[in-house]
Amino acid sequence: MKIILLKDIKGVGKKFEEKEVSDGYAANFLIPSKLAVSLAGSSASAIRILKEQDEKKRIEEEKEVNEKLVKRQEKQATSLRRQEQRSEPSS
Repeated sequence: MKIILLKDIKGVGKKFEEKEVSDGYAANFLIPSKLAVSLAGSSASAIRILKEQDEKKRIEEEKEVNEKLVKRQEKQATSLRRQEQRSEPSS
């Protein structure tokens, strides 16, 4: 059975991946536990939309983290320059 995972599942796959699993595993465990949805159902298109939204959100978060990292590195570099200027002997 083809499914879309709603959460990361060790040994199966990551969130929003489309996977082929045995019918029993999907019908008896993954779907009732709300860990996956069947691709045959109408919910598959809704899950694809959620996947796109999740991807956009992940990209925005990654961008924000990178911006914070750059600011932190600039602040550290400025701090190091100040320390070097103070420790240099005056002529």
